[in-house]
Amino acid sequence: MLYSTVIPDIFGNQSVAGGLDFPFRGNDTADKQQNICLHKHLQSGQALVESCIVIAIICLLLAGFFQLSQLYAAKEISYHASFRGARAKTVGFNDFMIAKAVQIGTIPNAGNMTFPETAGGPLSQMAIERGRIPLYMSADWHMLNGILQYEDWDMINYNCPDDLDLTFRFSVSQDMPLRFFTAILGAFYGDDTMPVGTELEMENHALLYLE
Repeated sequence: MLYSTVIPDIFGNQSVAGGLDFPFRGNDTADKQQNICLHKHLQSGQALVESCIVIAIICLLLAGFFQLSQLYAAKEISYHASFRGARAKTVGFNDFMIAKAVQIGTIPNAGNMTFPETAGGPLSQMAIERGRIPLYMSADWHMLNGILQYEDWDMINYNCPDDLDLTFRFSVSQDMPLRFFTAILGAFYGDDTMPVGTELEMENHALLYLE
């Protein structure tokens, strides 16, 4: 459709110009709005991809820090077990008592309790342990499995020389299972366990009063 309009020039005079009506200009505006909407859609898609990448990196870092904190706690518990075993050795206990002392000291690193079964949560398990640990320390070999059992006790080892001087070294080692975020850590670490161990040196007091 033709149209006419009055256009003033720079000197204030008016002139008549002809052309098409506004519907054609409306199509240009609609195209521009469509292009703007498409650009915003592409930007939102790019932001979504970037957000997913950032979230994945943050989750990886948190998983690493969480697993490192677990390994640090496991090392401290291993040191405590080394001290218990070394103290049992230095006062003259036999190997059987030393082994039991080390096992009791490594309970926090030993995984889930497999016997006796409990469904009351950590507080219920702690109450059972308080009642059964003294029985475990005083029991013979054939009675131990009927008092306490843990899933990772067989992965814990200790070492102490047979011929003791005035000082000796006592060590406890364990292949600590990596139970948290294994799917993420598997991309960087090829095994499902991490070696954890400690060693300490202690004076041999047993030589002072035992033959």
